[in-house]
Amino acid sequence: MRSDKVRIVLRYLWAAVLPVIVSGIVRALAIYIFVTPNDFAPGGVNGVAVLLEEGTGWNSGIFLIMLNVPLFFVAFFLLGKYGAVISTLSMLLTSGLLIVFDYIPAMQYLCYQPQSNHILAAIAGGVLLGAALAIMLKSCGTSGGTTVLASLVNKKFRNLSVSGMTAVFDAVVVFASFFVYNRGMGFTDKLEPVLLALVSLFVTSKVCDVILQGFKAAYRFEIVTNHPEEISAEIMQRLHHGVTEINATGMYSHEDRALLVCIIRKRQIGELQRILKQYPETFASFTPASEVYGKFLK
Repeated sequence: MRSDKVRIVLRYLWAAVLPVIVSGIVRALAIYIFVTPNDFAPGGVNGVAVLLEEGTGWNSGIFLIMLNVPLFFVAFFLLGKYGAVISTLSMLLTSGLLIVFDYIPAMQYLCYQPQSNHILAAIAGGVLLGAALAIMLKSCGTSGGTTVLASLVNKKFRNLSVSGMTAVFDAVVVFASFFVYNRGMGFTDKLEPVLLALVSLFVTSKVCDVILQGFKAAYRFEIVTNHPEEISAEIMQRLHHGVTEINATGMYSHEDRALLVCIIRKRQIGELQRILKQYPETFASFTPASEVYGKFLK
């Protein structure tokens, strides 16, 4: 009995510690290798720290600590103890790694600094930051940082959404980069960090969505037909997926018909459409299913 309890505790600890470690490392690598060397701010608290490093010369990890410690106390009471602790520990790990990286000579050689066309750095940084963000959202439901500030505003003004306010805070950071980078240069040069930040934010959002929704995207078909046996047999034989039949009644004709429901992969849509074309009186619609569970995955 005691050993079972120990295993359960260790499992929960591992589930909490692993996201902290992975997201913290990935975020630190993204900032140190791709973001800071290429002079753009990725938005959020990370972006504020990067801008402060550019303006003062101090390591961005120091500013991440200074920014996240007060946010921790706000998140602790606003977003819940578990989410506040996990997200803050991940940020503190990122901060520590950014400071340590400066004392590792080999890390200097990993910094990606192309002579021109920094768009690849923005994309690569966005991919890593999106992965780190998705890991935190999966583990504790919050990314901390500007999400905490947005939740605080939402607490006072209920008509303002958390996602909308988070986007506003990110936009402020991106806009501020126009004045921080390339000071004294022309308009085009000052605009480049803003565009790179926008690319990074877009890629971060898309990568995060893909990871959260899963790579196993599928489509849910609903088929109204008078030939349920024939269509079901073809789907199971040719597409190797199960079919569920539901009794339905057409409200216009008041005729009893069968409603078939099945989940198939994206690449099988054309094959299923060819099956349905053999039955002209059949009506079908389909919608994307972001992720599915069960025998379908096997």
